[in-house]
Amino acid sequence: MLVRLLWKPLPESWLPVAPQRSTGLRGLIAWIQEMAAGAPQGDDVERRVRRGAMQAIVREAFQQTVAEQDSEHRGPAAFADAWKARLAALLSQESVEVSGWADITIAELDTDLGWSLYAAASRARSETIARANATPSRRRGTDDAPTVSFEFSIAADGDGSLGRVQYAICEPCGVGLLKKISFSPEWHCCGFGSLALRELETRHSGLTWYTSGQYAHAKGFYARYRQGSDSPWTAKQHPCPHF
Repeated sequence: MLVRLLWKPLPESWLPVAPQRSTGLRGLIAWIQEMAAGAPQGDDVERRVRRGAMQAIVREAFQQTVAEQDSEHRGPAAFADAWKARLAALLSQESVEVSGWADITIAELDTDLGWSLYAAASRARSETIARANATPSRRRGTDDAPTVSFEFSIAADGDGSLGRVQYAICEPCGVGLLKKISFSPEWHCCGFGSLALRELETRHSGLTWYTSGQYAHAKGFYARYRQGSDSPWTAKQHPCPHF
């Protein structure tokens, strides 16, 4: 949904505020689709360029905020506030330089459109986070008995996969190994990592869980999670010899 709002061309029939009847992520998706289907045919190049320029500024503010996540670790509400502040700072300038565009003159644009786009995109991100859930586990590749490899995704309606989890278990030794957990930067600090680990614990209860050595940079996250988990997550890096 974020891709649709921030990267796809906006229809001329873009409305300042989403109708109240469009509740939830599915309602917002349906509203966007209705607008695109009902777009007037008289849209001219100049109006499309102005809409695209404003969209590029909102997108630039979003990408700048995403780039700060590794150092700021903002949760969803703080991220939305930081994105809004970034957008306000860009719109307060006389002109803005955005990759792929010549200097964009703010006075020539409809800033109300920018704020309505921010509101819709921020709402879509929030709805996606709230509705995200784990898909069923599916086997991966060829099993090397007694270990079995699996993967699942964290996904939300209308947005497909937001991230992927790959892991393996050895039931005879009572061991689980988290091989890889990955989310694109725009979904960092949204609680998906904790959701994924809880799913592992629920789906394969009673195992002692290990993480692969590539997660040394995320020691803080795993240490915090272990403190609140009823399942044994070990800081050791050597699971059973079957792996």
